[in-house]
Amino acid sequence: MDHFETSIRERAYALWERDGRAPGRDEHYWLLAERELRTVTEAPAGAEDILAKPVRKPAARKPATKSAAAKTVAEVAGAVAKPAPRRRRAAAAAETITTH
Repeated sequence: MDHFETSIRERAYALWERDGRAPGRDEHYWLLAERELRTVTEAPAGAEDILAKPVRKPAARKPATKSAAAKTVAEVAGAVAKPAPRRRRAAAAAETITTH
């Protein structure tokens, strides 16, 4: 028995166990395992290098700093957006006396 056939047998057994050991499906799992292993062995020569290469994490970005123009625009917008001062009550309303 060659190495490829042993690999198919082991993979078919793993698939069979994964699916709950269904009886009478030996040929189905054998063909599935054979198809999987053939696609792996028939992959292009550079595919293994691509698959084996570790994926790099993206570099952490530095927080954005505001430019001088952006700072002045933000200051102007902040000055414009200030709420209006509260009005005082009218003096006449405070002096009103009600009699019954």
